[in-house]
Amino acid sequence: MVGKLRAVIFDWDGTLVDTAEASYRCYVRLFDELGVAFDREAYARTYSPNWYQTFRALGVPEERWEHADARWLAHFAEESVELIDGVRDALRELAGRGIDAAIVTSGSRDRVTREIRAHGLAETIREAVFGSDVARKKPHPEALHLCIERLRIDPADAAYIGDSPEDIEMARAAGVYAVAVPGGYPNREALAASRPDAMHASVWEAVRALTRPFASRRATLSRKRERD
Repeated sequence: MVGKLRAVIFDWDGTLVDTAEASYRCYVRLFDELGVAFDREAYARTYSPNWYQTFRALGVPEERWEHADARWLAHFAEESVELIDGVRDALRELAGRGIDAAIVTSGSRDRVTREIRAHGLAETIREAVFGSDVARKKPHPEALHLCIERLRIDPADAAYIGDSPEDIEMARAAGVYAVAVPGGYPNREALAASRPDAMHASVWEAVRALTRPFASRRATLSRKRERD
């Protein structure tokens, strides 16, 4: 089905807010407490928006994951993160065109909600689905399905913008137009290889492209996917 753009759904960490370095610092502190060796190479090798994959890859026993979660969040509460340049302009553009903005993130409800409010975006974001709202994390499409259901739209009427291969895989599995925007996390090569429907240098550029005639782009995409 070819749709009319009614919602743009965003990842949060690394897409709307610059959290890559803060995340790294918190991992360093966490793994030091756990007695696990961790450095830039380990970060690049094990990074995933599903941090349990990182825990598993570094040999943290599953029975310690709940404790590790709590400690990482405690460390992150001491960090200050900023919106990425152009994000406010992109959200204003969507609002001006009557297109809903929403968030689907692996992050916890308490932490991300606090950051949304701190940046004055609570009235801008129509819906938000957090990692703690669903049983299955990215790249499973459960969270994106839930957001689309809450927005009461068809998947063909939405686009998802994210900075990780898992974001792209999730969007494609949900039948949503998948847009990649490289961020600060160590996954740029994998992101480029994930075959997004579109890739842009920034969220602002992605939104400007999306708000051009959407139906014709979806039609072109449908033909491309049929050929693939």
